[in-house]
Amino acid sequence: MQFGAGSGLAWLMITTRILGSSLVVPPIEEVFYRSLVYRWIANPDIGQVALRRLAWMPFVVTALLFGLAHREWLPGILCAMIYQSLVFRRGDLGEAMTAHGVTNLLLGLWVVWKGAWQFW
Repeated sequence: MQFGAGSGLAWLMITTRILGSSLVVPPIEEVFYRSLVYRWIANPDIGQVALRRLAWMPFVVTALLFGLAHREWLPGILCAMIYQSLVFRRGDLGEAMTAHGVTNLLLGLWVVWKGAWQFW
């Protein structure tokens, strides 16, 4: 099987990348950053920190960590702040996971449409 632009294998890899970044990555990253890291910074006994609790130090540090873990750090920081705000709103991770998944899906489709592979 040939691997190259437009080949079946290339489209399989692109599809896998988009689906993985839209369906698998968001739940993992949201549980890690918005729940574990955020609450651990607020109080190492994370069970004592409600998801609705706004604390500025964990909010800023978690946003910075999330942003710096991504290639485009500034949009990553801004997205982290938006996702964390969604967690505060209802006290659960569902909306943040959904928003993160939609963000990654749209980014993946845009990368393929524009051929802007540097954003992956």
